[in-house]
Amino acid sequence: MSRILIVEDELLIAFTLEAMLVELGHEVVGIASRLDEALEMVKTTRFDIAVLDLKLGTEKSFPVADLLLELKKDFIFSTGFDDAAMDGRYSQPVLEKPYGEARLVELIARAS
Repeated sequence: MSRILIVEDELLIAFTLEAMLVELGHEVVGIASRLDEALEMVKTTRFDIAVLDLKLGTEKSFPVADLLLELKKDFIFSTGFDDAAMDGRYSQPVLEKPYGEARLVELIARAS
């Protein structure tokens, strides 16, 4: 299965996602809750796919997405907002909150 990095500022949501991923047989290699932390973890952590929350506190996570694209790393955006909040530069799939297990499985399969 995949090694997954979670980038999510709401810890309850991050832990819920982690539990779902582990139950599905994936390994969660880390959870980043801030933009600076996420950028550092992307540079220093070995992973296959990142699940990237669109908003980290008051900041958008686009710098992390740009770094992931530069490093040719697969990622999935997650958001509780509608698609209008997305920047048109990205074609990555979007996982809507609250997470549905079937959709999570589908997007991880597509990303890997």
